[in-house]
Amino acid sequence: MYRIPTIITAILIIIAASATAYLIKSTSLSLNDAQLVSSLIALFGCLGALISATFVVYIYIQTNRVFLIGQKPCLLIQIKNKKLQTNPQQKGVVSVTSITITNTSQNEFNDLTLYVNLQVWKKKLDISDLFTPNMFIAAQDRRQMNFKTLSYLSKRGMEIKQATVNGYSVILSTHYTFTFNNKLEERQGPDYKCNSQKELWSLHSNP
Repeated sequence: MYRIPTIITAILIIIAASATAYLIKSTSLSLNDAQLVSSLIALFGCLGALISATFVVYIYIQTNRVFLIGQKPCLLIQIKNKKLQTNPQQKGVVSVTSITITNTSQNEFNDLTLYVNLQVWKKKLDISDLFTPNMFIAAQDRRQMNFKTLSYLSKRGMEIKQATVNGYSVILSTHYTFTFNNKLEERQGPDYKCNSQKELWSLHSNP
């Protein structure tokens, strides 16, 4: 933690030691004992002040850095599968994908953009338009978007049921961007894999 100020302190000590040797051994200065002692006291007093200032400044910078990190918002992304009855007069249910994003921090997002991509083998589909870009999300607030899994993706050119039957993995990946401290931050979200037999999304970890 204190690597940088320790290095600076070592450099200052080396400089002070060199200056001390010069004062003691120099013949050009012609210092008497009283003058030499006064010079050494001043030198080491200056050394102590510089070392102290180094640690004070470093701790101040680190404290501000920790405070700044504490102001950074954090997003939780969850993807779940639901079974909904679209018509009360019919017994059939339809599979619905629910994407929920939650600001789990006490700090707000001012321009949050969520990216959602569906990948089947080498084919990729961008469905980020489910969410409005550059969203404002207050502390502890959430947004949710639902879509009929099979019909919505089929209209976008992805037949995921057929893909899983053919042995292809269907992966839903997420990441998001936001501006913090005048800098664009990017965070990787979780990936979900489609289980066609159980008709649900489960967390997927890349090998």
